[in-house]
Amino acid sequence: MKKGYYRYMNKEEIYYKKSDDEIEWSAYEFLHHEKDRQWFLVFWIISGGVFASLLIFGNTFGAATMALFIIILYMYALKKPETIHCKLTQEGVVFNDRLFPYNNISSFWILYEPPVKELIIISKHKLMPKISIPIDDANPTEIREIMLNNGVLEKEEEETLSEIIARKLRF
Repeated sequence: MKKGYYRYMNKEEIYYKKSDDEIEWSAYEFLHHEKDRQWFLVFWIISGGVFASLLIFGNTFGAATMALFIIILYMYALKKPETIHCKLTQEGVVFNDRLFPYNNISSFWILYEPPVKELIIISKHKLMPKISIPIDDANPTEIREIMLNNGVLEKEEEETLSEIIARKLRF
């Protein structure tokens, strides 16, 4: 595990099972970075400075929006990851007891750039966002094989700018 990453729960809760036509695993919802006093000090100095400058320049709507944004970021910084459960079956991808049938999946990509290891699913439904499922200890080659065997197109997907920024800021 890379230095600076913190596993919130016991490793025993994470599992990986494979049968002939199914793969099942659990993973943490996201990589949690333990934030120290220095991280929070920098966070409050920067966010407080932006908030104060908005008030000084008379932008009360911007200051109110920034205050809401600061509260949401602070709450997200304190959030601990939950364990999620994933399964690839003959019917589709089951993610936390929700089935995504293969015929509703437009394409997939396995992003494997440790510590980031994710199965990215793009739905055929235009209003459904990209689904990123952490792989953790599961075998990406076996996941890829099952997805391809079920007729899902493999199409390269990259991390979005917001995902890259969040990772750099240790969110």
